[in-house]
Amino acid sequence: MARVPLTSRPLDLVYFYFFLNHIPASILLDFQKFYPAAYVPSLLLRIRQWWIDISADPLLMAAARGDNLLHGELVWFGCFAWLELLFQFPIFILGMKGLWNGSRSIYILLLAYGASTATTVLPCIFYFFQEHNMTATQRLILLSSYVPFFLVPLVMAIDMGSRVYNIVASAEMKGKTE
Repeated sequence: MARVPLTSRPLDLVYFYFFLNHIPASILLDFQKFYPAAYVPSLLLRIRQWWIDISADPLLMAAARGDNLLHGELVWFGCFAWLELLFQFPIFILGMKGLWNGSRSIYILLLAYGASTATTVLPCIFYFFQEHNMTATQRLILLSSYVPFFLVPLVMAIDMGSRVYNIVASAEMKGKTE
């Protein structure tokens, strides 16, 4: 079977670019909490502070303060950060490779990624609606930033679930006709 180019698979192309854009964002911003402070370039610290200033992101503020995110009120967010580092980030790379090659074997992994990520981003979004010192504009900025990281993985999970279902159903039908 000939490989169908990524440009001929619009949803796969969206997923590919989603992962491609997520890699530098994770390395440069999300994972700062895992780096020794002395090794984080001042430019990255200024970018993080700029984002906090315009968005009042309470989750990023807690990470920037150096709060222990594995204890207390934000333990769930600390767990999500580790999940991004250890599970989601490797899938960005594996997913891009599988999507580029048109491999159907990546579907299950992308289904797991999409379900996991949508499930972890949704509580973050709801957290922004709790009482925090932020303006309506800052809340809108946060939502416009976080909602795509909920919707794309949610669509991915549904899409990959459908693809896996179709493969299994096709195999079952083939087995019944033999």
